[in-house]
Amino acid sequence: MMKTLFLNPPSFDGFDGGAGARYQAKREIRSFWYPTWLAQPAALVPNSRLVDAPARGLSLDEVLAIARDFELVVMHTSTPSFHSDVKVIEAMKEADPKLMIGLVGAHVAVSSEASVLASDAIDFIARNEFDFAIKEIAEGRPLAEVDGVSYKVDGRAVHNPERAILHDMDQLPFVTPIYHRDLVVEDYFIGYLMHPYMSIYTGRGCKSRCTFCLWPQTIGGHT
Repeated sequence: MMKTLFLNPPSFDGFDGGAGARYQAKREIRSFWYPTWLAQPAALVPNSRLVDAPARGLSLDEVLAIARDFELVVMHTSTPSFHSDVKVIEAMKEADPKLMIGLVGAHVAVSSEASVLASDAIDFIARNEFDFAIKEIAEGRPLAEVDGVSYKVDGRAVHNPERAILHDMDQLPFVTPIYHRDLVVEDYFIGYLMHPYMSIYTGRGCKSRCTFCLWPQTIGGHT
């Protein structure tokens, strides 16, 4: 099993936090949701670590020091933070060329080819529901044998078949032990909730087909 770091990276351009992801702009009001999408696969990978740099206020140098202890880094990205996140990836790869780095999140799910080709430092992206794809990669399975990932061969993007949608949520362990192990509860604050608070997802998917809703189109499907 590869020693794996799940990372919400620090921001260069002013986009941090977000609703379990990375898209929220820095502003005068502190507001962070839990990085649940990263905590879920972290619970599947033994001896992993989850680092939420924006919520902790960690700098790039501090993140680079942490990453030195790992073989695989999985980063959550988003459309507004993507170019900033690529800078973080390139800095990590420069510090340790052997480090394997992958991206997850809705942005890479809908823009898979452009995302995986955005930098030579990006080794792969995991599209849509990525929990078990990341687990298989951490176990050492070759990228060519992992459904739901995109990677490069001779500079060209290769897209493996889509991964089957997860229907049995009991296959996923609870994220709360990861919160307790790796996060500081007081870092997470939403203005309309009592503080401190806790956030978990008990299901995925939605039968509705609202065109404006991101998650059924990228994680969980219309089920």
